[in-house]
Parts: sequence; structure tokens; C-alpha cells
Amino acid sequence: MIRRSVPGRLVVTLLAAAGVLGCDAAGRTAEDEIREVTRRWEAALVSGDPARAAAEVFTEDAVRLPANEAAVSGLPAIRAALEGSTALLEARFDLEDIEVEGTLAHATGTYRVRAPDGQVVTGKFLEVWKRVADGWRIHRVMWD
Repeated sequence: MIRRSVPGRLVVTLLAAAGVLGCDAAGRTAEDEIREVTRRWEAALVSGDPARAAAEVFTEDAVRLPANEAAVSGLPAIRAALEGSTALLEARFDLEDIEVEGTLAHATGTYRVRAPDGQVVTGKFLEVWKRVADGWRIHRVMWD
């Protein structure tokens, strides 16, 4: 068993909080937190309340770039675009690659969503994540 002195634990906690160790004070890496936020987003889409959850997922100045639609810029506009969304039967975002550099990260992956009528939509996405005071949030996202 490794024991750290109180000053040693404090140094580890401060380094983790500063991002020097690549994890937060709870020992979660940026990848872990990005995956956790992604799971919360999936749950919000299935619950039918993504507008409420948007602040827990997106930065204040986030940009969504849906395929074949106009860009949606800023958290208020993203919330408005999501208002009244129909609950999905399934929402799955498989993060296949996450690269972290300082307070920014990018992730690629595939998604699968199933609408109440049973229609299934699949595709791929690219996300840029940003570490803000509340943790990692999606800063830019585009999908096909």
C-alpha cells in the first residue's frame, strides 16, 4: 500500500485540478469525463428533455452543425432548437477516438438513434470538447 503524506496528497490534488496529471481530483481522466457527459446526453435524448440538459453538455458558445441544416450557435439557440424534442427510443454515441490537448479535445465516433416510429438513423460525428469551470463540454459538433 502506498501512503502519501498530507502535503503529498495536497500536491497530487492540486496537480490533478490543474490538469498536469491528466485527471481530476477524483482520478477521472478527460476521456472518462467526456464519456460520462456523452452518457448523460444519451439519457436526455431518450427522456425527451435535451433542452434542459443542454447546459450540462454544451459550452455557452457551442456550435452545432447538423447535416443539411443551418448552424446553430450559442447555448440559448441550441436550447431553442431542442425544445419540444420527441423522446427517442434509443440514442447511442460510440466514441471511437478521443484526443486531449490541454483544455481542448476532439472526438470521433458513430451514432445510432431510434425514433418512436421505429426509424433508425446511423452515422458518424466529429466533436470538439472544451474544458470549462464545470468540466468538459461539447464546444463544436457536426454529424452526417
